[in-house]
Amino acid sequence: MVAAALQAGRDFFALPAATKARWHIALSPQRRGFDPIGWQALDPSRPPDLKESFYLGNPALGPNPWPDAALLPGFRPACEAYTQAMGALSRQLLNLFALALKLPAGFFDTAMRCPVATTRLLHYPPQPAAPALAEPGQIGCGAHTDWGALTLLAQDDAGGLQVQPAGGDWLDVPPAPGHFIVNAGDMMQRWTNDRWPSTLHRVVNRHSGRDRYSIAYFCDLDDDAVIAPLPGCCSAERPARYGPITAGEHLEAMYRRTTVGA
Repeated sequence: MVAAALQAGRDFFALPAATKARWHIALSPQRRGFDPIGWQALDPSRPPDLKESFYLGNPALGPNPWPDAALLPGFRPACEAYTQAMGALSRQLLNLFALALKLPAGFFDTAMRCPVATTRLLHYPPQPAAPALAEPGQIGCGAHTDWGALTLLAQDDAGGLQVQPAGGDWLDVPPAPGHFIVNAGDMMQRWTNDRWPSTLHRVVNRHSGRDRYSIAYFCDLDDDAVIAPLPGCCSAERPARYGPITAGEHLEAMYRRTTVGA
């Protein structure tokens, strides 16, 4: 299933630029579809990211802009199967998160009645890229933390993902067959009052000399879910460090801050 979804991404990104533009994200009220190289700068201090992607969201919150089945046979079923599986897996993991925080297993279910969950197919050209694609200081994906509660990442074997522990140096995250990268996002960091930080990460696709393909599933919760430090993560010695914010407010602020192509 993972291999089929990764292949769906390869097939889409191999299409001509003019064809991919038929599903440009700017044409979707839900901000779904194709965003080209230069559309996003996850690190505002750097040039726009050297990547392209295709967003898919919860169909209960609006339609997805599916490419024509005649053009990409199998694309939609592969992506839908992957998204459904990642949704189920993220719920299982959130139940484990709750138990680790000494909460009922279904604690986070109240924030996931109709979640703003996103599947993002990603393509990173190799670096150094052709001059027509890249500019000085540009990397595949600028340093950032993920915005939601939980991210599940599947990646091919090209490598390039790096993480930076607090106060440490950048570390490579070698691909491991059959594994997902699991990352707590900003919302989980706020919930846990910094007990579980959202790890800074980036992509620098310099090692393999090949294109890198990955799929990120962002478990971003219900739009109106209120995120505030949990009582069990606060104390007199560790008072609440964040005020309440809805998931929708946080996502909107981050989208506006990082989108340069709009």
